[in-house]
Amino acid sequence: MGLVLLLAAGLGWWLHHKGLLLPNLWRLGGSAVGLLLAARLVTTGKPLMALIALAAAYGWWVAHRPRRADPLANARALLGVAPGADVAAINAAWRSAMSRAHPDAGGDADATRALLDAREALLAEAKKGPPAGRG
Repeated sequence: MGLVLLLAAGLGWWLHHKGLLLPNLWRLGGSAVGLLLAARLVTTGKPLMALIALAAAYGWWVAHRPRRADPLANARALLGVAPGADVAAINAAWRSAMSRAHPDAGGDADATRALLDAREALLAEAKKGPPAGRG
């Protein structure tokens, strides 16, 4: 058991120095508990229970994986348009948002840049058309 704890400490140190420990602490912690429990069950002669603990640790690992942000969803939320919006709707939403966010109207340059980037991304998606295989 001491060797397992030493290996866990070494893994924690390595993850900390790679910058991966804190963002994944909940995921790593839950999985580590399951792995340590499985190791303890194996040493006490309960291999079936250890397999269940391993399955639980794996399930925890998969269930708490990081979600990837969808830049188009963020752009839609920023402009307030629905998925599949046409060019006219995107431009109208952009003009409305820009009238409030432009530096001349009391907004700031970062908000203006974010709106411009969102508009460009959504217009590029709208000009491509719907994804193949749908419809």
